[in-house]
Amino acid sequence: MNDSAPNSPKAFLRRAAEALDKSPLKDMQRNARALAQSAAWRLDLVSRDEFDALQAVLAAASARIAQLEAQVAALEAQAASHTDSPASP
Repeated sequence: MNDSAPNSPKAFLRRAAEALDKSPLKDMQRNARALAQSAAWRLDLVSRDEFDALQAVLAAASARIAQLEAQVAALEAQAASHTDSPASP
């Protein structure tokens, strides 16, 4: 089968794609996309990659805070046990 024939499926799909590219619907889609991007820019949104990176940093910071809180609690308990014991002569 010859794909360059005017009645071939590839020729039909090519003509359909060209017609869609020139249609008012395509212009409306481009305008809507541009409007959405402009609105997103004004909202000061972040990219998914940046969000994922910051989420990883936050998770690491939260884990470190939990570790430090446990260390502080252990040191406070140790300090309390030293102050509760009688002083040695």
